[in-house]
This record gives sequence, C-alpha cells and structure tokens, in this order.
Amino acid sequence: MRDVPIPIVEALFTDSVSRSLLTLNGFSAFDLEGRQAILSERCEEAGMTQDCVFDIKAPASMHEADKASFISIVSKLKKGETDRTDGSFRFLLEKGGVLWLDLSFQALGQVEGGVPHFIVIHDEDITRLQNTQEEVRERLMEIDSLKDLLFAINKSLDFDETISRIIEHLHRVIPFDRATVQLLEGTVLTVIGSYGYPSTLVKDLKFSVRGVDNPSSRAVATRRPIVCNDVVKDFKGFVQVGERSAVQSWLGIPLVYEGRAIGLFALDSFKPDFYNDRHVRIASNLAEHISIAVEHARQHSMIKEEARTDKLTGIANRYGLETTGQELFLRTSKADQPLGVLMLDIDLFKKVNDSKGHGYGDLVLKIIASGIQQSLRTKDYLVRYGGEEFLVLLPETTTREALVVAERLRERIPSLDVDGRSTCPTISIGVFSGVPGAQDLLHEFIHRADLALYDAKQAGRNRCRVWSPKPEFYETKEVAADSKDR
Repeated sequence: MRDVPIPIVEALFTDSVSRSLLTLNGFSAFDLEGRQAILSERCEEAGMTQDCVFDIKAPASMHEADKASFISIVSKLKKGETDRTDGSFRFLLEKGGVLWLDLSFQALGQVEGGVPHFIVIHDEDITRLQNTQEEVRERLMEIDSLKDLLFAINKSLDFDETISRIIEHLHRVIPFDRATVQLLEGTVLTVIGSYGYPSTLVKDLKFSVRGVDNPSSRAVATRRPIVCNDVVKDFKGFVQVGERSAVQSWLGIPLVYEGRAIGLFALDSFKPDFYNDRHVRIASNLAEHISIAVEHARQHSMIKEEARTDKLTGIANRYGLETTGQELFLRTSKADQPLGVLMLDIDLFKKVNDSKGHGYGDLVLKIIASGIQQSLRTKDYLVRYGGEEFLVLLPETTTREALVVAERLRERIPSLDVDGRSTCPTISIGVFSGVPGAQDLLHEFIHRADLALYDAKQAGRNRCRVWSPKPEFYETKEVAADSKDR
C-alpha cells in the first residue's frame, strides 16, 4: 500500500464498500489531518480506538509489557522518524484469553516537516502461532528439566540427598508451595521428606490408604497422577498441617516400581484450580524416572544400613562405628563439645555359654543390647564392639554424666529377664569423656575407655571405672543418687 496515491486513500474514508473491504482484510487507516479513522474488525475486537494513534495512547486492553513498544512506534511514525515498522502485541480480551496481533505500520503522504498524512496498520492474528511456539518452548524446557533431573538424581545413591534433589528439580517444572514425599508401607503412607513444611510437623506423619476414598488412595490404587483443585470440597480426609496458608489444590504423583506402588509425591498449592493437564503430563513423564531413583536409593540405603548392623542384636557393628561413629566424633569435635565413651563387657560370659549353650548366650546378648538401647537417648550411639563387648558413644556428655549413665546400666542389666527363669549376668564398664581436638582420634577415646574397663575387671567385675592417667580406683555408689539427671 506504500505507492497508493493519496486521493485513493482519502476515498477509502467515504466509500462504504472500500471501507468494508479494508476492515475485513485486516487494514486500519488513520487520517491525521482530518482525524478520521477506520478500524479493522480484529483491532476493534482487541479494544483499539482512534485515540491510540491520534493521541498516542496504548489500548487499555493491551498487555502492560507491550504498551511502551506500541507508544514508541506510533510516536516515531507521527514525527516522521520512520515510515514503516512492525511489532507483535498481546491484547487481553473481555471474554477471556489473549489475542496476539502482528501489526505492520505504514506512514503515507508526507506533509510539512516529513510528518505523514495517513498511518495505515495491517493486522494479522498470530495467536495460534504464538501458542504453538509457547508450547514448543515449554516442551523444550520440560525436556531440559528432565535431563537435569535425571542427571541430578543419578549422581548420588544417598536416600536423603536423592529426595532433596528430586524436590529441587521437580520444583522447576511443576510449581508448588509445599510438598511431601511419602513411602508406602503396607497400607500406610509415611512422610519421609518435605518442602515448605516444618520438619517437626510432618516427620513420620502417616496416612492410611485402606478403606478410604480420597485422591491419595486413588493415586496409589490407579498408579496414575491425580489432581484435586478444591481439596476442601473434594478431599474430605486432607490434613491441613500447621497454621500457614491453607492448601487449595493438590497433585499426587504415585511412585511405581516394577508395577507396584511404593509411595507418593504430593504437591500442594495455596491457589484454587491451580493444576492443569500440562502439570499432569509432566508428572506422568517424570513419575517412572523418579520412582526408579527413589527405589534404588532406598535399596542402597538398606544395604548400607544392613552392612552397619549386627545381625544378632540389631545394633551397630564395627563397620557402623567406622562410618556413623566417626561422623558423630567429627561433629562433636567441630561443635567443641564433650564426648562420653562407655566400654561394656558381660562378666564371665564364657561360663554362660559353657553352662547353658550358645543359643542361650545369643539370647542374653540380644536382651542386654535391647536393655542398653532403651536406656539411651536417641542421639547416643550403641555398638556391638565384638563378642560380649558393647560400646556407647554419648555426645555432649561430661565425665560425671557418663559415669551416671554407666552406673545406671550396671544396675539395670542384671535385672533383665532372659527366659522366665534366669536374669542377665552382671556387666563391667569403663568410662572416658573428653572434648575431641583437631588432632584427636576416636580410637584413642575408645582405648582409654577400654583401659578403664580393664581396671573394672581387675577390681572384681560388676563395677564402673573412669579412665585416669594415674592408677587410682574409686567406687561409684556416691553418684547413684544423680542417676535421675539422665
């Protein structure tokens, strides 16, 4: 239209047939001298008015991010700084949705100072093209995120680290305000990881999937992602945890391994009607990979835990001491806190085996291990050191406190019932406590407790001794009254 004579353009404003053809074919014309305007059907639908050009105003319906560009283009055309340009703009429709228009601007008929007489705009609806391109971009982002997720979760077989990595990368492709990871044990889902929740509120939180009909049980039963966009109405059994914003929408991603459900990823949003088909599609694509990573990490953790566990008593073994025990020792050293060490030995255990058999002796070992464990704090660490010897690591425990614990164990163990006819034999205990320095070794602490145990046995057994660089022994009856402190 650049070479169309001005009289022909002027005639467009008076000839109804020409006006109709112009508007139907996506042309809008603005007579800057006579302040007349013809708007195409699409421009009218988008909410454009003649003031958009005459007064250089962006349409109210135009997306905020596009308004500055529109004003700049019209301003340059009217000043004669350019005679042709184009741009793509978004319009928010009254009926809902977004209309994308590609607008080509043409200035015609220069007057004084190069200012144009007319501005003609041709529009093209590119909404479908933009939506397609956006979908392609989203799919490419999903593919990249999937690659990142697969790479991240396969970098480690540590269970807790795997769960953290999955949550972190999943958050990049599926938005959520809070999330929980739940493992299925029989008919109960147990929370073993979370995002956005205080750990104290959700740790070991359990949900039954037997005899209930809710999105969680459906996701587990069907082994397919389930969306609930109004949990108050549709999820009667949903548990709102904490006092923060209430969850409105929920997406459950079942973890399925070799055809069986092993758990559930539950994603929560504070917004109603939040999750859509795209989120479900992403979840479906990721679910199998996440399930495999979780199950492999879980199996690896179980194998590691089995390697650290004494098969007879169920407590830690020497390998556990060399791994978990060393980690505890290092944490204590960094915190500059005392670490108490108890070395326990069952008195005359060989006579027990010789007189009542090794089966009875094994039972005694299990009962004593259980009795010790029940008397300790959760942060204490019990090890079967070898044969009839047990080792206890007591974080944040001074010498006197460790001695109180030792005396309490010494008094309790002989009262434990074995088979309804006999009780456990007595024990001797060596005690040591100190604040680990940077150059100290755990086995040095253990050696000192072992030397104190030797002193206890030499002194007649059934007693506790504290390690001392001097050969001094003392009875511990005087501290028995303090046992209530621990």
